[in-house]
Amino acid sequence: MAADIMAKPVQLLSKLWLIAFLLPVFFSCTQTASTGTIPLKYVSTDQPGWQKREGKLWMHDTLFSGWYYELSPTGDTAFVGAYDQGRAEGPHRHWYSNHQLKEIRQYKKGWQEGEQRGWYESGKPAFVYEFKNDVYEGRRQEWYANGQPAQDGHYHDGRESGAQRMWYADGSLKVNYVARNGRNYGFTGVKNCVNVWDSISLSH
Repeated sequence: MAADIMAKPVQLLSKLWLIAFLLPVFFSCTQTASTGTIPLKYVSTDQPGWQKREGKLWMHDTLFSGWYYELSPTGDTAFVGAYDQGRAEGPHRHWYSNHQLKEIRQYKKGWQEGEQRGWYESGKPAFVYEFKNDVYEGRRQEWYANGQPAQDGHYHDGRESGAQRMWYADGSLKVNYVARNGRNYGFTGVKNCVNVWDSISLSH
């Protein structure tokens, strides 16, 4: 059974923390989605009946429309995001246990769209990506936990296009090249394609 967020027995401080972050979202849009307005219905991730099928979120046998949230073991807000007919819509936010914002992902009809941002637990930036139709489009930046830049590249239609640079954690240059028409020109070095940050699942 869907549970209203205010009816969930959590600590008062946790409730206030959740409300403080949700109110700006509620009153700024309610939220207008691709196919209408997302209802003000809030259901916890620990409620039984959640299913994921073909990239969409279901509650039992119904495509979910509303706000999907998760609380940490201490009762603080860990995640909140809206869904419209089972598809992620608008900003989806994650927090660390120390209340530091971890990620803000933007969605449209279930696909990542626009600017995606992430931070380390210290508050330092971890990444800034630009997406269009769920693939990289524009600038892609990543940083190490010590604040040093890790990557600064440009993409078009999900592929490298233009200047690409990567650094080691000590600040020394790792690669520096230009991608054009499927070919790289310049110092390519040895590129590590594994990206631990860009692996968020639909459930969050």
